[in-house]
Amino acid sequence: MREIKFVLSIDTEEEWDWEGPFPNRVISVENVSHLPTFQRQVRGMGLRTTYFLDYAVIENEHSRQILADLYKSEPEIEYGAHLHPWVTPPVVPAGSEANSHIVNLPMDTVSAQLRSLTEGIHNVTGQKPTAFRSGRWGITDPILRELAKQGYLVDSSIYPFYETEWFSCADYDSWPLAMSHLGTTPELIELPVTAGFNHRPFVKAQSLHQSLEKPEWARFRVIGALWALRLHRKIYLSPELSSARDMIALCKQLLETDYPVIHMYLHSSSLLPGSTRYVQTESEKGRLMMRIEKVVNFLRSQCDLKAETITNAALGLRERGELKAHHENTVCSGLSQLVFRD
Repeated sequence: MREIKFVLSIDTEEEWDWEGPFPNRVISVENVSHLPTFQRQVRGMGLRTTYFLDYAVIENEHSRQILADLYKSEPEIEYGAHLHPWVTPPVVPAGSEANSHIVNLPMDTVSAQLRSLTEGIHNVTGQKPTAFRSGRWGITDPILRELAKQGYLVDSSIYPFYETEWFSCADYDSWPLAMSHLGTTPELIELPVTAGFNHRPFVKAQSLHQSLEKPEWARFRVIGALWALRLHRKIYLSPELSSARDMIALCKQLLETDYPVIHMYLHSSSLLPGSTRYVQTESEKGRLMMRIEKVVNFLRSQCDLKAETITNAALGLRERGELKAHHENTVCSGLSQLVFRD
């Protein structure tokens, strides 16, 4: 059977109401107490984990100690960096949606915050992180160059088939990229989370989805009808967002198109029931864990699944020549908007 790399990443951050105000003052990181149990569960599934840590969880003395102990006891996990500008010094209070995205902040601010976060993680583990994911997604070439300058090897800030008014990844799929256009040494690797549709080709499926989102079609709720009929579903490989059945449907499409890596993700706050809209009860938390296990078991029945941390997976893909080259004619417009095209 063909070998497929599998990455499980967790955005490890404060818990807060994502529909409410940003937590600039009262910041709770109670969810970190649930990570050791979660780690034992996923280790039992034969998985390796990458935790993207934000500043809130390394600033809090109690959660910092939990993370330090976990890192010492689990030598095969990786700690990456996850930048929330509203908690990372020099803090930029998120008074609006716009300045919660680092793509909208001055580069000197982003650079300083990245240094603070990198140093903080280094103080916890004794190692500098080599993988990065922006808070709330989105990235630009100048930020990617700054990541390389500060020693990062892998970025995972692209959210495939998704866009906001601040940035767009709508035309990019999940295939890992060699970011040679940046001219950095070493060459940065982009390894996004996995997303797609329950039918192929994804490019045409995305085009259909974008057309049906336009006002003249949206009023007929065609996307909802197609979803109910299982004819057209946009699926993200996250047990928070998708059922096991839908994630397996996506994985079937990926396996048929020879994707070299499958990347599942979730948020640490979902491990504390009631912290996110995805997991409100212990029963729902159990369902989340079952979804992970069902997807992993399916993949193991179909391929030689090799669980990796994100940096090891990215470097291995480079060695095997399975990275695509990023096109230099990247389309940029709007407020630091960066569109990746496959």
